[in-house]
Amino acid sequence: ACAPPEAAVPPEEAEEPAAEMAAPESKYSQSPYLDEQVASGALPPVDERLPTNPLVVTAGVISQVEDLPDLEIGEYGGVMRFAHGGPDWNPDVFIMLNENVLAAPGITVKGIYGNVVESYDVNDDNTVFSFNLREGLKWSDGVPVTTADVAFAFDDYWSNESLSPGYPNKFKSAGNPNGEIMDVEIIDDYSFRITFQDTYGGFLRELSIKGWQGYTDIFKPAHFLKDFHSSYTDPAEIAKMAEEKNLQDEAALFASIDCLNWDLPNARCAGFPALWPWINVTEEEGLMKFVRNPYYFKVDAAGNQLPYIDEVVSQLVADTDMVNLKVFADEVDMLREDTALLKLPLYQEAVDKGYIQFRIMDNHVSPVSFWFNLTHPDETWRLVAGNRDFRRAVALAINNPEIVETIYFGFGSPPEISPGTYDPDQANALLDSIGMGQRDANGWRLAPNGEPFTLPIEYADFAPDFTPVAELLVEYFTDVGINTTAKLLESSLLGQRYNANEVFATMLWDVQPMWEAGTWTDYTPPHSLRWGPLWNQWVTSNGEEGEEPPAAVRRLVELARMRVQAVPGSAEDAALFDEIMQIHRDNNYIIGMAENVGYVLVTDAAMRNVPIQGQAIAGNNSGEQMFYASE
Repeated sequence: ACAPPEAAVPPEEAEEPAAEMAAPESKYSQSPYLDEQVASGALPPVDERLPTNPLVVTAGVISQVEDLPDLEIGEYGGVMRFAHGGPDWNPDVFIMLNENVLAAPGITVKGIYGNVVESYDVNDDNTVFSFNLREGLKWSDGVPVTTADVAFAFDDYWSNESLSPGYPNKFKSAGNPNGEIMDVEIIDDYSFRITFQDTYGGFLRELSIKGWQGYTDIFKPAHFLKDFHSSYTDPAEIAKMAEEKNLQDEAALFASIDCLNWDLPNARCAGFPALWPWINVTEEEGLMKFVRNPYYFKVDAAGNQLPYIDEVVSQLVADTDMVNLKVFADEVDMLREDTALLKLPLYQEAVDKGYIQFRIMDNHVSPVSFWFNLTHPDETWRLVAGNRDFRRAVALAINNPEIVETIYFGFGSPPEISPGTYDPDQANALLDSIGMGQRDANGWRLAPNGEPFTLPIEYADFAPDFTPVAELLVEYFTDVGINTTAKLLESSLLGQRYNANEVFATMLWDVQPMWEAGTWTDYTPPHSLRWGPLWNQWVTSNGEEGEEPPAAVRRLVELARMRVQAVPGSAEDAALFDEIMQIHRDNNYIIGMAENVGYVLVTDAAMRNVPIQGQAIAGNNSGEQMFYASE
């Protein structure tokens, strides 16, 4: 069975804890935040709230040992303060609260172990996955979690065509859209089995960290949701509830009540049974609020129920700049999503004032990548952008070392997925060789067919580095004779133009650092082919729509599907990844600016158990082990 790394289970007899931590006869300890509720009978004692075998958090369980070698036993108390620039959503809070069915330290595929489930087994051909629940695990309202919640998710939701959009690809053999739907077998109250027709080693990724999917697709609080499901509640009562909410039918009512993983932080999900370390109690508009889950299933090595911190709040502000201003005013205790290397001097000022500490950690994304739309309908555009040597010339025209130094302050390196070598002479030679040696009266290169050629870059200001990079790209491409423009668009307009296949070229981040682990697959098929929207349609529709892509792209599709079947981190998986990367290097479908760019993680000066290295987002993901030191 696959379980967490070895950890010492709290002993039956230990030094008597402080009175405010827990009753002397208790095996485990709780936060004083809950003492009054226990004393009044509103909550049972901590021993009765925890599962029989809670997840014991020691070094290497949440963070990799090398990222946090000196994990401390923490102190209870405190409110962790955040700020967010968009209504009802803070990615830093979401990442910190998120819980997956399985987990792996540091957001990797090294040592996947049980998280919400206690353990799992996989058969030799990776078709049968057996899971054992934590006996005594409870929802945040105190109701036990059993396989009845699994059965409800699959029998009453995913299999119900009127309530669900249908089974997602991850629940089909080999993750294939046309694959057979998996079989779910309930063995007993705490064991269930999932069987696929084809090898599907990558299913472990789906249950651990890929896409921050959480547990809500597999575990649904049946005791809560049955009241809104016509198989368990009188349809007339369902219709009445829908009418009272001005909703059309049962499907709309159920959707308004059920909370999927990405919904749980939203105000509408306050009170919804959850398994997160902090539960949603938001009431005030503009202030997201979460309080400790008294039934949370993790403890530290001394038997203290986690999390250490009692409350999490996030204040709505005007924009991301205001989020950073709150950091500088000592009004935010953690920030990752909206940090920027260009603000390092200001972060240092806050350090000097004793407000914060910060770490420059690894980025789970490559900050800005550039690509052409290779399926745009303009014939001259296709003639030029569809030429591999043109794309290579463009990549060689980019001064990656300058971008690393000027935009990322030296915290990065040239990209592995692109040439990464600045060679404008070779770029010019390649452009001449493909028939673009002729120029117009203004000195701009003409297309091989003699037509004028312009490279229009459209982008949205998703991060502080996008506009500076766009301005440099215009300069670099202009220097080799390509008439280039850059236009900043509002993100929704950019999305509309992209979906209409009207964008010629654009920029966005990619998650190449996570491709190797396969934990994310942006811009690689079958997840997405943003650099060829019509090819993407062909892939996702099995050839019924869009355009058939060239052989190299079809091979990428094949390799991506093979990776889904391979066991994460295996030699087979590594070989498939290497071939994917080589195809990208050979074809320059995605042109990176920089890799290994530092990412700033800001925390309060008194915060402890914060990883010292690794991915910043992995540090963000380890909030239950963090605490405020009193000294």
